[in-house]
Amino acid sequence: MKRLPFSDEEFGSPPNKMARGEEPKKVLLYVRRETEEVFDALMLKNPTLKGLVEAISEKYELPLDKVGKVYKKCKKGILVHMDDNIIQHYSNEDTFQITMEEMGEMYKLTLTEI
Repeated sequence: MKRLPFSDEEFGSPPNKMARGEEPKKVLLYVRRETEEVFDALMLKNPTLKGLVEAISEKYELPLDKVGKVYKKCKKGILVHMDDNIIQHYSNEDTFQITMEEMGEMYKLTLTEI
């Protein structure tokens, strides 16, 4: 066995590469109101319920503190409370019809899959 001119023990092992910090995955959704033909683009900077509410609030000028419940209505007609887990499974360019119902001082948002 030949001896190499230097060994790892002499110089130490190379430093481990730093793991890349994972950037949050952005998600682009298309939404439209029932009365509209054209979709609005919602860019979710974070694929979370908070990120969705912030994007809707910004796009439709709803005060964040006035947004109450957020629901998703599936193509099968099932109504589901929206949460982070559901939003993380959205794909770019998923399409929805949005309804914003004023209930007292709060808004109820429903995104219906198209």
